Amino acid sequence: MYTVGRTAQLTGVPRETLRKWEQRYGVVSPARTEGNYRLYDDEAVRRLSVMRDLVDSGWAPREAARRVLDESARTADLPRPGSPPVRLDDLAACGEDFDVVRLEAMLDKAFTETDLAIAVDEWLMPSLVRLGEAWQQGTVSVAGEHFVSAAVLRRLAQAFHQLPHAEPGAPQVMVGLARGSRHELGVMAFAMVLRSRGVNVTYLGADLPVESWVDTVRALLPEAVVLAVPTVEDLPAVREAVQAITPIATVLLGGAHQGRVEGAEPLGHRIGEAAADLAARLLASTA
Repeated sequence: MYTVGRTAQLTGVPRETLRKWEQRYGVVSPARTEGNYRLYDDEAVRRLSVMRDLVDSGWAPREAARRVLDESARTADLPRPGSPPVRLDDLAACGEDFDVVRLEAMLDKAFTETDLAIAVDEWLMPSLVRLGEAWQQGTVSVAGEHFVSAAVLRRLAQAFHQLPHAEPGAPQVMVGLARGSRHELGVMAFAMVLRSRGVNVTYLGADLPVESWVDTVRALLPEAVVLAVPTVEDLPAVREAVQAITPIATVLLGGAHQGRVEGAEPLGHRIGEAAADLAARLLASTA
């Protein structure tokens, strides 16, 4: 969570303009501290950054705000037909009461009764957004949010390792996070779906120094390298990694701030769909 001053620095939008965009257009709804100070999360920073870019390119603020809100509404749609048979609020509910039995049963159900890409896009990621909102509103504690996130990460890792190995000659992709970045849920979910589609995935986890990225890319010579930019704070390290890796391998980016890094291909914001599309592209090129 960022103060209004820090948010102004990160987005390049002056404080007074932030307040105007909030009050006039409702483009963000910051949380409040007990002292009534505004706090902005990563999604708010992303929305404000997108709106700034639109206004800078000539859009009227009202139309830019409408575009940002329409985009956010589309990404928060309810689950589609074929989605896992669990509700979007279930993870947050488990975070409230620390029900480990219910939580693990729910994760097993979500990842065994439907396609993994659908489970990620239609249930897991929207549910994690709901969990974050519940934490911001105070209905889920910090410990409750950590309890759920840790269980999700364990389940994703389990699903990843239980998948069969790729066929000999299958394309290889390296997946992980840059130096200092520790938000693993998105990249772990991406790696799981990618492996389920027959790609040879080398998952390197969180907080990997740029020198290690470069050395491993040179050793493995993958068809692609996938990193994520989940928070604004990750941008400097990801930019450094992309600059170092692109001379020797193709780099693709996921995460909320993927569009703010030059030199890499953005994957979009639907993790399962992006992983399935990349797998199809790579497998077609090696057929």
